[in-house]
Amino acid sequence: MRLSQASDFALRILMATGQTDSPQTVDGLSTKLGLAKSHVMKIVAQLARAGYLETTRGRGGGIRLGRSPEEIRLGDVVRLIEPDLGVVACLKPEAASCAFLPRCALKGAMAHAAEAFLDSLNTQTLATILAGTQRVVSPG
Repeated sequence: MRLSQASDFALRILMATGQTDSPQTVDGLSTKLGLAKSHVMKIVAQLARAGYLETTRGRGGGIRLGRSPEEIRLGDVVRLIEPDLGVVACLKPEAASCAFLPRCALKGAMAHAAEAFLDSLNTQTLATILAGTQRVVSPG
């Protein structure tokens, strides 16, 4: 199974945001992670709409985690970001022609495998991932 870059970016944005108590900026995340500012803006907006991040405008504002790291399950984040987990054509949102439908067992097997992948990711939280990284604490 292959995930899009957006899932990778979303997880890295959450990690970077969770490593510090200080509010982050789009520019700062873009520089720190080596990502285009437009990608960061788009993903931060998605994560904020889902409650994973909080964004505040103005002085003292910025981007912070919207939930505790223990509540952010990786599989749920991937489900949010990935528009299409269709590992085979018949699982994609757009209709696919198949000579074996409606009696094809492949579709069910692949759907089950994709779900098992996400369930496996859900055994990990942002907290478990952050435990292996260095936390940056803001001064004073």
